Parts: sequence; structure tokens; C-alpha cells
Amino acid sequence: MAREEKSEIPKSRITLTYRIPQGIEKKELELPFRVLVMGNLSGSTAEGKNKSKDQLVDLDKRAIRRLDGKNLNKVMADMDLKVTVKVKDCIEPGDDGSNEMEVTLPIKGMKSFTPADIAQNVPKIRALLLLKKLLLEGQAHIDNSKDFRKDLQAISKDKETSLTALKGELTGFERFQLPPGLPKAEG
Repeated sequence: MAREEKSEIPKSRITLTYRIPQGIEKKELELPFRVLVMGNLSGSTAEGKNKSKDQLVDLDKRAIRRLDGKNLNKVMADMDLKVTVKVKDCIEPGDDGSNEMEVTLPIKGMKSFTPADIAQNVPKIRALLLLKKLLLEGQAHIDNSKDFRKDLQAISKDKETSLTALKGELTGFERFQLPPGLPKAEG
């Protein structure tokens, strides 16, 4: 006894059918569901800020992009999207704490929304990440070099002389400060 299988279509999918008269019978033909979306998806403003390359072309000459689940990143990269936002500057806040910075984030695909990619596109955060990398390399150098560790221990024993000499060499780094709430270094 053969069992009749019924194909189930998910509720989220829209299915359009068209009944075609063929002689006495009517045949149902399934039509593809296609949508044409028109709009300014580039993130540009009315003043012309962040104009995409598509907006430089007349509307009737613009290309229609085909979007399926596999080419989303390619379409996003082709649109050359950018988002410009103002965010609170927590790295170098003003005296009253209301300092803002403008950040422009290029969107090349879905990966552009990851924290690592956003951090690479914000200059102040990118500088902090570089500083973190350098500190980790310095720590690894201290851990791996016995002579360097001995020199650091000698410097730490003679704090006054070594500290004043070190401060004289690090004069270019005065603008780097600890975030509020952390204890400041003495001296």
C-alpha cells in the first residue's frame, strides 16, 4: 500500500498560484514570488552626506540588484554603504563628559557589524588595540628574557633615579591618561 506524501510549505513562504484553463481542465501553475524594493538604503542624508555611488546615477539608469541568501555580502559591498554616527567619546572625554566624536563605518558585508571590525574602523579604538598588542608583546618579552627581567628588578630597587630618568624619556606620552575611577600613578 503506497502512502501519499504531502509536501508542506512553511508558513513563512508565500506561494502564488495561477489557474490556467487547458481545454476542459484547469491547471494550477506556481508563480515565483518576486519583490522590487525601491528606496534609499545607502544611509545618506538629504543634505548629500555619505552619498553612495548609486545616488550619483539617475534613477532610470540605476542597476537592479538581485538578492538571494548567498550574495548578500557581495551586494552590500557593491552598494558601497557607509554609516556616520555621533557617539559619546569615552576614551578622551571633555571636562563635563559631554564630548562626542563622529564615526564613519564602511559596510562591506555582514562581517562589518562584528565588534572587531567596528573597532578597526574607529581610530581611537584602533589605537587602543594597538597599545594593548604592544603591551602584551612587552609582557611576553619580559617573561621570555631573563636579562630584561633582571634590569627591571634593578630599576624597581632604585626607584627615584630610575623613575626620573624614565619620565624624561617618556615625555611624548603625557596625553594618555587612565580612565576616571582608576587610581593614578604616584609621582
